[in-house]
Amino acid sequence: MLKAILVDDEILALDLLEAMLKEIGGVDIIGKFTNPIEGLEIIDHLKPDIVFLDIEMQEMNGIILAEKLEKLAGQAEIVFVTAYDQYALEAFNVQAADYILKPIDKDRLNRTVQRVSNRRKQYSQSLPLQRSAMEASFLGSFRLTDLQGKQMNWRTKKVKELCAYLIHQNMPIHRDKIMEDLWPEQPQEKASALLHTSVYHLRKELKSRGFHDAIRYVDERYSFVIDISSDVMLIKQILKLKQFTSKDVKMLLSYYTGDYLVEEDYYWSINEREQLRKMITQYLRTFINITPDEEKSDHVYKEAIEKLIDLDPWEEHYTRELIHYYSQQGNKREAINVYDKYKTSLWIQLGITPRKKLEDMIKNIK
Repeated sequence: MLKAILVDDEILALDLLEAMLKEIGGVDIIGKFTNPIEGLEIIDHLKPDIVFLDIEMQEMNGIILAEKLEKLAGQAEIVFVTAYDQYALEAFNVQAADYILKPIDKDRLNRTVQRVSNRRKQYSQSLPLQRSAMEASFLGSFRLTDLQGKQMNWRTKKVKELCAYLIHQNMPIHRDKIMEDLWPEQPQEKASALLHTSVYHLRKELKSRGFHDAIRYVDERYSFVIDISSDVMLIKQILKLKQFTSKDVKMLLSYYTGDYLVEEDYYWSINEREQLRKMITQYLRTFINITPDEEKSDHVYKEAIEKLIDLDPWEEHYTRELIHYYSQQGNKREAINVYDKYKTSLWIQLGITPRKKLEDMIKNIK
């Protein structure tokens, strides 16, 4: 099945194209964007097989966007869907797979999908399976694993922290900034020596695994240049798509096994930890708020509420939702257990009692 992304600044046109592709079949729409700039930021991470682009958009012309995607999205096929035929020559100058005029003819669209699908099958048969050179885990503690599933060995704790820091920054960082963040209490001369030693041991460990030029040093800036995937990257892909389905929520919860580097003593990671918690809380809150009543018996719905309680245990709304879930399941005992646990924790930690709304709710259940 083709993984597709749709970009059009007219929401009605976007919805119509999505509906047609679903009728045709064989296409999994992994992203929809009315803002081409937002689409550009995430497309490289999603690695689609095909990108359907409008041309005349306010934020960015589709031809310009396609030129940028050629550098980012690898083998992704570009299909222009536009109401104007004067751009055809420019479109094929950026090696577009096709150029479809609006209003879209479904048979014409189907032929395009089939042609791209057949071409992608040939790609998959002729090219080796590719994946990131290493995989990083930032949730809980920091771990870096190679393609053989072997974790990196760390000569010292600072070598480990330096590695996490460079991947975390995802850009060249000046040596003075690194010293300030990793050795804030050391004199500059001592910090410089510690940085040099840590870089040496990190390069040596990476070289032993076949990565000979993993750490780049240009203009007094260090950067990590290995292609790396991470659990946080996968979570942010889900968050940016803003598709609040049970499937996406289940995937997010499976990845989010702990806060960002919470088990490490890295003060520079605090802001990212708080921001990620905030984004996940907002995502899950939106999910439970928009879930129809008939779907609130789903197990993923319960897991989402439990995660929200874990992230913000004093928000009474989440506790009410979990009590309501168990009540609807006919499990009064578990509903009361949730209430008792919340009431006890509230009194011990904050010295207060639940609000009347929750008290009345539990009385009705009993």
